[in-house]
Amino acid sequence: MPQSPIAIAPTTEFIRVPTSILRTLEKTCVDLFLQYDKAELPVLYCDAGYPLSGDRIQNLASDQEALFVRASDYADFSQDLANSLEAALEDERLPVTNRYELLQCAVSVEIEHSLRMVNCDYYVAQTETIAGQIVGLFDGNQVLPAELFDIVRHDHNTFVHVTNVAGYVILLAKELGYNDPDELEKIAIGGLLHDLGKRKIPSAILNKTSRLTPQEWECIKQHPQAGYEELYLRDNLDHGQLMMVYQHHEHLSGKGYPVGITEEEIHPWAKMLAVVDVFDALTGKRPYRNPISSDEALEIVARGAGTQFDKEIVACWASAMQQR
Repeated sequence: MPQSPIAIAPTTEFIRVPTSILRTLEKTCVDLFLQYDKAELPVLYCDAGYPLSGDRIQNLASDQEALFVRASDYADFSQDLANSLEAALEDERLPVTNRYELLQCAVSVEIEHSLRMVNCDYYVAQTETIAGQIVGLFDGNQVLPAELFDIVRHDHNTFVHVTNVAGYVILLAKELGYNDPDELEKIAIGGLLHDLGKRKIPSAILNKTSRLTPQEWECIKQHPQAGYEELYLRDNLDHGQLMMVYQHHEHLSGKGYPVGITEEEIHPWAKMLAVVDVFDALTGKRPYRNPISSDEALEIVARGAGTQFDKEIVACWASAMQQR
């Protein structure tokens, strides 16, 4: 039942979850916590198993208070949400951005687990399902990139980055005139797959908080090729998707990696992905730095227009992000 504030140990780790779950779950399988002030620790709000109904519970979904679960409970929470995801995605009472937020939360643990598997078959199959869900959400609904930016998570997790990028690249593609749902779904799959090659990089390098050595940087630069080599023999991925994986760090000037090709050789889908990939990396927390604002990230991306990125794509993304 809802609780009076109870002190929580400062060492307890929490993960923020969408308040919109209160409109989609009949009850929660884990304890829910509420944070009234960012300077304070979350306090226990609702015990596991308590029905998510009643005015106070429902009103919370529209408040500014933040809802959390213990990090140790997050896998169970994510699976519980996944079990009700199909109904939640079809619930038109919820804004599209809230439904996207629920999708991202529901698939998070499965993505992380499947990326650790030796064989990538299960992960690739997941991307097909998730891409279809993302495109389905955005089809016929006007979603501004800034609206999506406001609700997506910006912490350092693989699933956060790839699902953020998949959402962004679809919105960017639509802004650039891509309208065919099948093509958009292929682009979304490419976005979800683009960092697959990082599975081959030791976590000690990916999570390093200090400057990388030249040898470590060379290891990082191999992830596009590693991802491509893991995927290129599959008959359910086309050339454009493979190029999103292989070319998303190439620069128009020829100074990118892994090969150093120039503008004419870079696939249009990879050019779109390159812009939103860097944008999300800059606005997300990383082990070696804190996130920057969307405006600052847009300025940095703009400085690379014409050399690192396609000018038209950068201008389109900046314009779309500035709409409110």
